[in-house]
Amino acid sequence: MSWARSGFIPVLLLSLIALSSISFAASPEPLNLTFAIPIVAVIVGIFLAIMTMFGNSLSNPRLDAWVKAELREYIAALILMVVIFASFVSSNAISVAVTGKSDYVKESASVIDNHWIAKYDEAYQYVIRAAAKIRVSATYSPYISLPLWYVSITYSTSPIAGIGVLLGPLSLATQGLTNAVFLAEALRLLVFFIDISVGPILLPLSLIIRLIPFTRKVGNTLIAISLSAMILLPFSILFTDKLGDIINPPPAKIADLDALNSNPWAMVAMEPSCSSIPIRVIMSLTDIGFAAIVCLPLLLAVFTAAAYPACVELVQNVVYPIILVVFQLVNSLLLIIWEIAFSAKLAGDYANAVFDQLHPFLSAVNDLVLLAYLNFILIAIIVVTGARSISAALGGEWYMSGIQRLV
Repeated sequence: MSWARSGFIPVLLLSLIALSSISFAASPEPLNLTFAIPIVAVIVGIFLAIMTMFGNSLSNPRLDAWVKAELREYIAALILMVVIFASFVSSNAISVAVTGKSDYVKESASVIDNHWIAKYDEAYQYVIRAAAKIRVSATYSPYISLPLWYVSITYSTSPIAGIGVLLGPLSLATQGLTNAVFLAEALRLLVFFIDISVGPILLPLSLIIRLIPFTRKVGNTLIAISLSAMILLPFSILFTDKLGDIINPPPAKIADLDALNSNPWAMVAMEPSCSSIPIRVIMSLTDIGFAAIVCLPLLLAVFTAAAYPACVELVQNVVYPIILVVFQLVNSLLLIIWEIAFSAKLAGDYANAVFDQLHPFLSAVNDLVLLAYLNFILIAIIVVTGARSISAALGGEWYMSGIQRLV
């Protein structure tokens, strides 16, 4: 161990102090434990030096052997820390070489926002619009009353109600997209959480635990988890995004949303009369009110005022009922003609038009949601297996109880 006592350990300590200082200065987080690493390293070095003196003075072979073993692990820990901090100091260059961006963490978050969630949100909007149009068509149920002088026949129909069965597949698509959005949002939040907590807090704490002789194995495991979370998670997101570009599933869009409109021309034909303010006012008046208003000009002249009662009687009992009957008969006739035509041919045309638009859209949504699940599973496998491999390489807990069950 003469090479360790001849200045190698001081050089490692100085390198560790310099690199940790650079890392701490570049980190804007208010809570950063990087500064504590050199302090703990010096304290552990002093402790090992004291134990070395005790071993030499007591001539205890077991103590001397333990000190030499721990000194080797101490030097290995210092080398590991120098390598880790040197890698993070040069991480921008590595990120540019791999991703073309200077910050791979922000790039991975940007991929989740602009590539994944944006696609889910767009598909979600199409689902909502399609469901709204189909629900309107399915609930189109006209109700008419056919007047036959003193009696009337009521008639109601729902000729497009069967199209409402498509709301079921749209509901399933909504559930799948909701799960995909939740997974993507959780993954994006996890990336930011790791970025602000693991680097300045968990990784320095892991290195500190690694320096302490009695907690070395736990420290190696925590280092593996930290490195996997900080490096493998963002790069696995970028990797799965590139795989998605290679697969290139069709976009989850509805080519022609207007094709989902049933457009019953009977309703379109009746719309002007139903939305006309003068007609709505006339229809809302009672026979007495309508007659009083129509005959009101007769009261403006003395020689016509005597005819006012007869005018009210005529309008109330003859004219107003005829207007209502004509209006209702025209609307009823339009509705009956439309329903006959719709049942004969238009129903099939509308169903085919809806199928032609929704079938490729629902297939694309299925591909999009399945790819989201596969991305999440692949990311989890890469991160967990990477943490296990790094932990085993560093001499930590390779089993990682509980985490291994995820793989």
